[in-house]
Amino acid sequence: MGLNALQVGSKVRFLDEVGNGVVTKIISDAEVMVEDDSGFEYPYDAGRLLVIEDAKEEKMAYERVVPSVIEIVQQDVSPERKSRLEKDFKTKYKEANARANERSDMEVDLHMHAIVDSQAGLDPTTMLDLQLAHFERMLQIGIRQRMKKLVFIHGIGQGVLRHQIWSRVDQYYPDCTCRSADPREYGSGATEVWIGERALSQSSV
Repeated sequence: MGLNALQVGSKVRFLDEVGNGVVTKIISDAEVMVEDDSGFEYPYDAGRLLVIEDAKEEKMAYERVVPSVIEIVQQDVSPERKSRLEKDFKTKYKEANARANERSDMEVDLHMHAIVDSQAGLDPTTMLDLQLAHFERMLQIGIRQRMKKLVFIHGIGQGVLRHQIWSRVDQYYPDCTCRSADPREYGSGATEVWIGERALSQSSV
């Protein structure tokens, strides 16, 4: 693709991997910086990108903007740890995309010990924001990969995370539905999110 079709702010689809992004910087005649749909910024070959021009495509798969890991932990941790967290989460999403290609459902553990190497220095608000951002990105991966169901393990606790999950699905993902997961397997600590046909059809545009 020539850079005449690409400019800062262009919405693009990756040709050789799942997902979308936004051009953030023009580096050279053949290379641009793109922030992907996980909130991470990387250099990409312009030839690997397709500009999204159709209005329907811009809305595909409930492309809600979710804060990046760096934005969430901005005030809490050192630059070195920010970089490590960013790398760890990008690895998680690559692995999730690979798993989603092979099956129709997926289990996601939202406990903090399962999503970060250490909770040191993270206040309760930051931890909840990380859990919710991880939940939404995993749900968006499920939608794009045409999965039927995701099980989110959130634990019982005070019920805040569970409430936020149900609320966000209701508000931002109208063709998805929440149910309590099988209590024989998860007790009261997990939620199933079922992805409806309309969401799947949008993700295949």
